[in-house]
Amino acid sequence: MNFPRRQFLRLTDFDRHKAVFLCLKERGQIMQMSEKGLAFLAGHEGYVSRAYIDPVGVVTIGYGFTMRGRVFAAWWRTRHGRKLRLGDTISRRDADHIMTRMLDDEYEIPVERTFETLPQHQFDACVSVVYNLGARALSWKWAKALKRGDVKEAARLLRRTGTTAGGHRLNGLVRRRRQEADLLEHGVYTGVLEGRPRLARPVPPSAPDPVVREAQEALTRFGFDPGVIDGWMGHRTKAAVLAYQRQHPDLVNDGIIGPATLVQLRKDALVIKDSQIGGALVTAVTGGGLFGVPWTWILGVAFGLGLILIVYLVWRYGDVLTRRLQGSAAKREAAP
Repeated sequence: MNFPRRQFLRLTDFDRHKAVFLCLKERGQIMQMSEKGLAFLAGHEGYVSRAYIDPVGVVTIGYGFTMRGRVFAAWWRTRHGRKLRLGDTISRRDADHIMTRMLDDEYEIPVERTFETLPQHQFDACVSVVYNLGARALSWKWAKALKRGDVKEAARLLRRTGTTAGGHRLNGLVRRRRQEADLLEHGVYTGVLEGRPRLARPVPPSAPDPVVREAQEALTRFGFDPGVIDGWMGHRTKAAVLAYQRQHPDLVNDGIIGPATLVQLRKDALVIKDSQIGGALVTAVTGGGLFGVPWTWILGVAFGLGLILIVYLVWRYGDVLTRRLQGSAAKREAAP
């Protein structure tokens, strides 16, 4: 990299560091994510060609790309002249290219700045964490433990870090943190890869697939019958997945448990959890939990809580609720 000196002096401190970092990287003097690390990261993120809504309501595409990412947002606006929208698509070639640029410009630099020297597997683990949680995660307790050389404590803390979305603990995030912690502590690049598409198999696996099992549990909860909840992506589970996908216009109807389908299942599950929590709160108020308080007050509070719950659910999960209503209407019209 030949960076003009005058232009370099006009940069901010961070951009100066970035320019030097990229220059040294080209000379092989700076660490970057290994091929195994890239496979680990891509396996967890999963490639999705069509834009979808993630569990916290953000439009996402590719390997977890959103308009919150500086590199992706700049690339997308240059290419399309607008922000990312549902239904937009991206090729795997473009996604691979953008992911590499994002690692170079956004995710490897903060790790390099925070830790002076790291073995390759620890560097890969840290970049994976930053890719998922942002550079702010490098100021948390697990990173402080790693910085002082206590790898075992860093791994222990990492296992319980960043496992929730929208206030709810997600199995996928729990598995990811556990596998990142194993990579950090033991250099193990194996584990359940969340982003790997689950296709129907003629025979059961040697061990239940936790991702398939999670999907089966969610499908059962939503009224789709995947058969026995056994972690096997059999033909009955495929049929249930396909029926579920057909009620979600943003999903590809292929009967495969891919990243977008898994995210939608988790998002629908959050709707149920939030509505159950809100319903329990209203029940507690109206069910005699406030002895001695006038009933007019109790009814007023219950009505207010119910209204707040409805407004919250519509605001947070409007797209999910709309599809539920449309699906119910379609079933009524099809009924004899």
